[in-house]
Amino acid sequence: MAAKECPMCGEWMRLRERDAVARVPGLPQTTVTKYREWVCPDCDYFEEAEE
Repeated sequence: MAAKECPMCGEWMRLRERDAVARVPGLPQTTVTKYREWVCPDCDYFEEAEE
């Protein structure tokens, strides 16, 4: 598992993959976008991961 130091508290952050689901009114399908973010389990700080 990848790790990075949190700029707020100094604890180790974790890299998480998330799915963002978007619905367009009037259309039956949904759009799913995958993205990655760094999340600190201690202070709830998060930032988007660079590709």
